[in-house]
Amino acid sequence: MDKRSAQNMRIMGSSTASGGTYNKVSIMGDGEVTGDINCHKFSCSGTAVVLGHTIADETSVQGTLRAEGNLETRKLSVQGEANTLGHVLVQEASINGMFNVSQSLRGERLKIRGGVTIHGNCEVERLETNGCFNIDGLLNVGILDAKVNWACSAKEIGGEKIIVRKGNSIGNVLKFIPALFKVMPEARLTADIIEGDEIELEHTTADVVRGNHVRIGEGCRIGRVEYRHRYTQHDSSTVESALQV
Repeated sequence: MDKRSAQNMRIMGSSTASGGTYNKVSIMGDGEVTGDINCHKFSCSGTAVVLGHTIADETSVQGTLRAEGNLETRKLSVQGEANTLGHVLVQEASINGMFNVSQSLRGERLKIRGGVTIHGNCEVERLETNGCFNIDGLLNVGILDAKVNWACSAKEIGGEKIIVRKGNSIGNVLKFIPALFKVMPEARLTADIIEGDEIELEHTTADVVRGNHVRIGEGCRIGRVEYRHRYTQHDSSTVESALQV
């Protein structure tokens, strides 16, 4: 069935609906969907629970979404809070709120101004962040452009071009979070291993950094640097050992 010619689903109050193929799914109240959804547009400005997998061309979350299956979408926008218990496959994602992924995330472009937590691996062509991310597994990225305004972390980071700079502003959601803490977390990226072709780091803590061209900027704490062609280090940073290989 052509999704655009299918019927729409609209929940405005408190209601339960069945999964299926739809054109537009709009949840503006307190809605629960029992089963898988395959639709053209999925939007949530209320509180939604999907008891199945979600496939949508476009997904917009301005309220609260709990998706208990996988989420597959071409375009994702999160202004509120989205939680997925499965895997996420997305071409382009813009996260201005909070996004929690229990499994892995794969995509082309991920832009973060809020906060993203991924309990598995993250594989994207380009990641731009002015907010924060915490990845329990591997971050495999073509280009990482990170302005660190909050505590960010990944188990390992591998990519072609990795640029980490100290930010100078707090993103949309993050500006409300500091009131919850007695002590502000340090704005710093932490990883066990960072490996790439071209690496520029500021305010980063890592056990090992490996790359062809490595620049260690201000505020870094690095155990070992292994570089092939070029290496520079800022006076304010600590590097236990640097070895050309």
